[in-house]
Amino acid sequence: MRAAGLVPAGINPAARFFFFTTLCGYFMTEGRLPGAAETPSDANSVAAGDPPYWPGAPAASALGAPTHVRYSVLAWACSLSMLTYIDRVCIKQVGGEMRTDLGLDEQGFAWVFSAFGLAYAAFEVPSGWLGDRFGPRQVLCRIVLWWSLFTALTGCVWKFSYDLGVVSMPGFLADWFAPIPLVFDSLVLLVIVRFLFGAGEAGAYPNTARALRNWFPYARRGLAQGLLWTFGRWGGAVAPLLVTAFAIPFGWRGAFIAFGVVGTLWVILFAYFFHNTPSEHPGVNDAERAFIQEKGDDKVRLPISWGSMLSSPTLWCLSGMYFFSNAGWCFFITWDVKYYESVLGLETTPLLIASGSPLFFGGVACLLGGFVTDRQVRVWGRRWGRTFQGFLSYFLGGCFFLLALTVDAPWLAVASLCIASFFKDFAMAVSWSTCIDIGHRYSGTVSGFMNMVGNMGTFVAPPFVAYLARRGEWGLALVFSACMFFAACVCWLFINPRTVIVYGAADHAILKEQGVLD
Repeated sequence: MRAAGLVPAGINPAARFFFFTTLCGYFMTEGRLPGAAETPSDANSVAAGDPPYWPGAPAASALGAPTHVRYSVLAWACSLSMLTYIDRVCIKQVGGEMRTDLGLDEQGFAWVFSAFGLAYAAFEVPSGWLGDRFGPRQVLCRIVLWWSLFTALTGCVWKFSYDLGVVSMPGFLADWFAPIPLVFDSLVLLVIVRFLFGAGEAGAYPNTARALRNWFPYARRGLAQGLLWTFGRWGGAVAPLLVTAFAIPFGWRGAFIAFGVVGTLWVILFAYFFHNTPSEHPGVNDAERAFIQEKGDDKVRLPISWGSMLSSPTLWCLSGMYFFSNAGWCFFITWDVKYYESVLGLETTPLLIASGSPLFFGGVACLLGGFVTDRQVRVWGRRWGRTFQGFLSYFLGGCFFLLALTVDAPWLAVASLCIASFFKDFAMAVSWSTCIDIGHRYSGTVSGFMNMVGNMGTFVAPPFVAYLARRGEWGLALVFSACMFFAACVCWLFINPRTVIVYGAADHAILKEQGVLD
């Protein structure tokens, strides 16, 4: 321990800022300082059959006190999550200035949001699979470099329009359809840039989930996922303040370029300090490896069975849940600022506070949800320890979306939306921990599939909400989000986190015989 015992050995200086917040979260669940010994009895307090120690593992007391390099890994994951949401959310805050400068209307700008969602969905599974195949470090470096480039290029789009002629209809259609004009303009270019930005950002969370699977035992993954998403939501919460701070002196273009530079610097530090597994990191001692390693991690890696995975009802219900979840929740990263302005009449500082508040409270819920799901699993097991929390969270989230329609005071409406965001994110750690549960060594691939289907909701929802907004039906927009949450709530009833879905029957039997699977 260094500096009065606050910073454990193995934490590099670049990660110390994030270490202190992750440390606070672990105080809540560990009930002890990181320097205290962690024993098999601590780790084995999870449901039967799920201990992070494997048969024959040496006791931690025989190996001495474990190092705490895994906290450094969690700190890097949290910083990545924060950076992801800062770059993703900042566009909503300067959307009005962008539409004015580029000559775009709201319906056209909705396709800018959707382009990101479509690309993000399309490249989730390939990026998750690459992380399972080559390790998360290499893939995450590629991801952040790519999205940082297109974040900066977003600020380089200018106002222009080129008429490229028309496409005439065939004779039998000419009486029914007019010729289609071909135009390459600011909207088309911005859609392309944001599509490529989404393609770059795809895979960030599946690969982070894979990294946390490598570095944290089963009994600690729920809270690790909660902390990860807490920082993501808080990144989205501070994004309006950051983009405003950069936009005042440099304009919205300078803000995007600045965020691109920050991402590039992050990659340089991450590539130097991060390692894929405890066995690769020179600062990890045998006691920490024993604490982290799961049953079967020392066995030969068996291949993924795509047939078994894609035929799993749990995978499709989990993915459907995430589709409905994103379709309802993406209101908070696309059109909420416009709603606060046009319906609630907020402006200047109140508008700035309101635009970040739902994500801030969502971040708090991510942390608390991770804490609760780990405790729930110990009491109820994985089946209901995960699913009941997800069911209840989305049900309450939908109720508070509807409640926002019934209040007159603007700040009561904002408070209702913040609580809706809170309850939705209370299930966030549950969703991603379930991916790790059922994905085993292929949790990156499973997470990528869930996120792929989920982000199709981010693709379809913004244009639909824009259509309702153009007709002045903001109330129906909130009802739409509530209905999406209720649909996600129902999906949780059919999800079984106890069953690993990525192996064929023969391989599953082998792993069960070895004691790796229940």
